[in-house]
Amino acid sequence: MKRQILLVNYSENSIPDLERSRFIGDITFQSVRSAEELDFPSFKSSPDIVVIFFQKEKQDCLDRISDITKNHPDKEIIAAVPLEMIDTWVKALQKGATDFFTLPSTAHTLDVYINRSLERNYLHKHLCFNDSCYKSQYAASEKNYQQLFNEVPCFIYVVDRDYQITDCNRKFEEYFGSHMGEYCFGILKNRDEPCTRCTVAQTFKDGKNHASEMQIISSDGVKHIVLCWIAPIRDAEDQITSVLVMLTDITEARNLEDHLTSLGFMIGSISHGIKGLLTSLDGGVYLMEKGFEARNQQRIQEGFEQSRQMISRIKKLVMDILYYTKTRKLEWNRFSLRQFTTDIQGIVSSGAEKYGVTIEEKLDILTQDDHFEVDEKSLQAALVNILENSIKACIDNPVEKKPLILFHTRLDSEKVLFTIQDNGLGMDKETLKNLFTIFFSLNGNKGTGLGLYIANKVVSQHRGEIKVRSTRNKGTKFLIKIPRTLPETARNPSGLAYRA
Repeated sequence: MKRQILLVNYSENSIPDLERSRFIGDITFQSVRSAEELDFPSFKSSPDIVVIFFQKEKQDCLDRISDITKNHPDKEIIAAVPLEMIDTWVKALQKGATDFFTLPSTAHTLDVYINRSLERNYLHKHLCFNDSCYKSQYAASEKNYQQLFNEVPCFIYVVDRDYQITDCNRKFEEYFGSHMGEYCFGILKNRDEPCTRCTVAQTFKDGKNHASEMQIISSDGVKHIVLCWIAPIRDAEDQITSVLVMLTDITEARNLEDHLTSLGFMIGSISHGIKGLLTSLDGGVYLMEKGFEARNQQRIQEGFEQSRQMISRIKKLVMDILYYTKTRKLEWNRFSLRQFTTDIQGIVSSGAEKYGVTIEEKLDILTQDDHFEVDEKSLQAALVNILENSIKACIDNPVEKKPLILFHTRLDSEKVLFTIQDNGLGMDKETLKNLFTIFFSLNGNKGTGLGLYIANKVVSQHRGEIKVRSTRNKGTKFLIKIPRTLPETARNPSGLAYRA
């Protein structure tokens, strides 16, 4: 690429061998009579380098150099000063010239200074040396990093030595809210004091990166299993001022792992139950067969009842297995609570009446309407399962002569509370501890151990909770609480599988 080198006020005795310059083909000349004429000519491209040959009668060029460097800071100006005007080179540099050499001189010397100017000119074009450019580049860099910070699909936050949150990304705010200045252990774990084994404290102590697995709780009460990476943030003096924490949600992976393990265990666990049910069903068919042979109506009826009960239990077993193994997204709708409880009462009333168990229903509506957000089928199945267990508990209690189940429902502006209380057999502490454990059955070999586990899962998916109180031979009380309006994260949860 051709360079433009402008020589101003050049005279032959200044550089006698100018024709030997390797830049001779790039050089143009201009003579001025006064400083007012010292300007860039109207070339197709303005000169990259200007060499001004100072003369005693034209020292007013100094002021003009100031104007040029102010309006064209990217231009290189070299002052060529006669030896007798040696003090002028200092003034030329003060006015904005980038270099100087004394006259007379040689083409070789000129080439050296032109090379130096070309190098500086290249740096000026490709690098930025002014404050506004630094600020612009910093702002652009900060914007890019902030965008990356917000788009990372992990929970990221920064804490200081007092465990206070000083910054967080968008995903963190979506699940936990904006809590600048609040304690991380309070926001993530609902604690009033730092964790006993705190990896953040360990990073502040040893200055190293740390990784761990832990459980946290989002703002709507949802539990997440996360992988936690912690790294120190240091200042210019290499002192740790804060800590960066990145959490990756692995809840879905852990749930899938547990689910696959449970499936294997379930296959072995229920095989004995299925075998027993089929044996009993075969016994019922045998009774009916002998009854037909002897024309004994009573025996036929006994065989029929036994077969029907076994078919009902097999059906329930199959439905429980399908409910546990099949994954689907729950279907949320606004539904009438009055209609919801009426439907449940209709499902369980016939079985309760058959065994002389009274179900007392009560509904308290403390709002203008009785609608709430629910996946009707799944929550209905969960409550029916609990009620059927209560009916069974009442039947098995030999002490109570008037078996009774209280089914009370209360709706306010924020939540729905279902209370199911029976005066049945009750449970001991060990049974209560394992009540919602998969494959743990209250009915021994007669149950699948899936019913209450699934009920608890469904309530959790509704962002609710179940509490149980029980006393042996005195009865059991279930308290099921769910929010009236479903939290946003429950509609499209991260890391939580829906079971149906």
